[in-house]
Amino acid sequence: MASDPLAELGSFLTATEAERLALQFETCTPVNVAVREISISRREQVKELLAASGFGPSDRERSVSVLRAIAGAKTVLRELIPVWTMPGNEANTGHLTSEFHRILGAARQSVTAATYNFQDTSQMWTALKAASEQPGVVVTVYVDAGVADAATVKVQLPRATVYRSALLPNGKQLISHAKFIVVDHEVLLITSANFSFSAENRNIEFGILIRDTALAASVEATMRSKHGSLYELVQLVP
Repeated sequence: MASDPLAELGSFLTATEAERLALQFETCTPVNVAVREISISRREQVKELLAASGFGPSDRERSVSVLRAIAGAKTVLRELIPVWTMPGNEANTGHLTSEFHRILGAARQSVTAATYNFQDTSQMWTALKAASEQPGVVVTVYVDAGVADAATVKVQLPRATVYRSALLPNGKQLISHAKFIVVDHEVLLITSANFSFSAENRNIEFGILIRDTALAASVEATMRSKHGSLYELVQLVP
């Protein structure tokens, strides 16, 4: 356990987790019940950190205040990092492919990914599959129906929820050109790159990595609101 459990707790929790725990302790919910708000893969460590920090219904006011402070600090914190793909070693400031793998590998709760094209040459197959197989991590993928093979994406990522762009009421196929990744409702990577070997290794592509809870949550909420209208669910055919 860290010598400063409060610092460790503040670093470990996401804004969403901190706020959910604060709500539980506000109603005097026992720690064993409150931690059910945390994904199972992270639950035991959070429980240990809460105990080491002395948090729980027995110290309700302090617990709620500090957890809300953690949530608030992480909500307003905004970090911007440029990421690039260039041929060879030309990209000398954040490399797009390594950032894809780094943020997906760090996923604790969720991954939401959108791309126009998803080619079988992309390293994102492996990264998304690994994330979807992590306990407690929910993976959602959006692709363009006319360019990406959504059925293959679903076969390759059976534990992920996959959506493709829908037909418009006039019968025309909607084009979904959005390209981004959201991790843990907190980290947002917006990129010009498709999920393909060329985009990840040979092309000149630019993206921006943003740590902004409110913006990340807004992007995910907007996508969810379009289920059934602009996006349709892809299901495995028996």
